[in-house]
Amino acid sequence: DPFQAGAEVFLELEGAAALHLIRVAAGLDSAIQGEGQILGQLRRAHDLARAAGGLDPLLGALVRAALHLGRELRATTPLGRVRRSMGSLAVEAGIALLPDPRSAAALVVGAGEVGTLATRALAGRVGSLVIANRAPEHAREAARLSAARVVGLDELERELERADLVISAADTRGTVLTAERLARRLSRGPLVLIDIAVPRSVAPDDRALPGLRYRSVDDLREESAGPSEDTLREAEARCAAEAARFVAARRARAAATTIEALHERAERLRRRQLDRALAKLGHLDERDRRIVDALSTGLTRALLHAPTVALREAPERAVAVREQFDLGEQG
Repeated sequence: DPFQAGAEVFLELEGAAALHLIRVAAGLDSAIQGEGQILGQLRRAHDLARAAGGLDPLLGALVRAALHLGRELRATTPLGRVRRSMGSLAVEAGIALLPDPRSAAALVVGAGEVGTLATRALAGRVGSLVIANRAPEHAREAARLSAARVVGLDELERELERADLVISAADTRGTVLTAERLARRLSRGPLVLIDIAVPRSVAPDDRALPGLRYRSVDDLREESAGPSEDTLREAEARCAAEAARFVAARRARAAATTIEALHERAERLRRRQLDRALAKLGHLDERDRRIVDALSTGLTRALLHAPTVALREAPERAVAVREQFDLGEQG
């Protein structure tokens, strides 16, 4: 739930929103810049929303444009060589901090995508492996592939007592890995804890407990070598260009429908006024009626010329034109 207590909600509009989504798809907004997992996550979100009938056409078009550019960047730039995920990076950091990984007991909290990747990366590299998840049944497949045991969060304290390495990938916000639990575990020796949950699983004041070797997403990002500056600059430029292209195309479509609506409204008004005038000019013959009709058409087109040109040159004026001429909201 994005509106739960403590959650941060950001509002971005038009160009900023388009650029943000496109950068996300390219992996530029990820903890590991250029990672490709986000493409799969975004595609699944798109497919689920479309299947549920809840995908706005404009948003759907933007997501598809973002996915296309994300795939293109991975195919045509060194971003495609970024093979690491946050899960695998967390495992490498945790293994490096253990004195004897082969005999260590590892505990992964959370069986979502990142937790599952961490579990697979740990398989065969530690003495024992346990997955703790709020819904244990959702972790069965990950456990099967990595020869891990699965427990519910109600058993986490017992497993924490046995663990030498904890990788937390679940949004628990200090309600599971509490200071009391961590202190009890630390009373018997050091503990390596890699916190890759968003938001973090361990409260800020608890991260410096004596004996706790704590690493967060931010630490891993700083310690990892990402794509070169040239690669990132090229990717950023292509993302910005795609966002600008999408916004320009959207505005052009909005302008085209507004021009059409403006001309239709003007034609209705012209016909109405023409019919009224001709009803009072019953003495006119057919030739004179055609002259009056042509006069009204010419005047209408002349009056519409300026706003039509303005809309084509500056499509962003569509909203103001619709309001000024009472055309209703854009469909």
